Amino acid sequence: MRSFPRVVLVLVVLAVSAGLVFAEKTCPSCGTSNSDNAKFCKSCGAKLPEAQQSRPAAPRVAGSMAVDGSVVNITSEPSGATAVVDGRNRGKTPVELNDLGPGRHEVELSRGGYRTFYGDFTIAGLFGSVVVTTEPVGAEVLLDGESKGRAADGGLALTRVPYGRRTITARLEGYDDVAKTVDLNTPGPIGVTFRLGSGKGFLQVVSEPAGVNLFVNSRTVGKTPYGAELVPARYILSASRRGYYDWAGYADVQYSESTTVRAVLDRIQTRKLPFLILAIAGFGAGAGSAYVGESEYAKYKAATTSDEAKRLRRTTETWDVRRDIAFGVGALLTGFYVAVKW
Repeated sequence: MRSFPRVVLVLVVLAVSAGLVFAEKTCPSCGTSNSDNAKFCKSCGAKLPEAQQSRPAAPRVAGSMAVDGSVVNITSEPSGATAVVDGRNRGKTPVELNDLGPGRHEVELSRGGYRTFYGDFTIAGLFGSVVVTTEPVGAEVLLDGESKGRAADGGLALTRVPYGRRTITARLEGYDDVAKTVDLNTPGPIGVTFRLGSGKGFLQVVSEPAGVNLFVNSRTVGKTPYGAELVPARYILSASRRGYYDWAGYADVQYSESTTVRAVLDRIQTRKLPFLILAIAGFGAGAGSAYVGESEYAKYKAATTSDEAKRLRRTTETWDVRRDIAFGVGALLTGFYVAVKW
């Protein structure tokens, strides 16, 4: 009798299991369980729904990222998947990227009919090396303002210098500091030499033709030839003279060195002479007209008849008009000659 509850429990479990195994369809009208292949309910005769077939999951895009220095190649299987890197669409695979900085980057590869691939890759920091030598030796070397030691006889090696534009400065007591900018984009090593000096350098500017107006850093310094002691630096030069095209250049003045710059100005091809010739011709025609007009006026005053006086008066007025026009043209052409620069 003690085993009766245990037997009942086993029978209940078997019944439930049988129901789960064999009762695949439930009648929507009366709730009766039916076999999976039944089309009508065995209890009420209602039509049973078709058995739902499980659909296989869509395949996932297979992605691959290859990192070579700062260059990343992203491929997929199948190809033609949309590549999104750090939230930015970078086109269809295969994709080659060379504008990403060091660090971790996230990738999404998606294509219709496939599940999206999620991944990431890391670009290691890019570093190069620089060997700094100084004359004289023993100068302190600073990289982007941070001291890195002193340059010995064989130079100072700076390792693991990050790629990019770097400022290197050499400093030694009793000498002027010297700074240089280096664009580091290769592993190197790159050699940089500093020649330290004190005092000033000498700049001499000569020109062709001589006597042109010279400007140094946009400040007028007189006419060429020009010579002066200047603090070592790069100077912007420009020169000008009437009748010539302006000239522009630069000069790098070094410590204890003389820098000579030759400025050659090209002459402007002038076309002003015709204005002067025509102006002279205009004044000549005006003078001639004035002379004839005065002669006709004298005849007019000596006229003995009314008809003759009328004719001579009209002639005098005509020559006066011609005189005014000729003088006006001459004055206008003279103005053009003075004002025009070519």
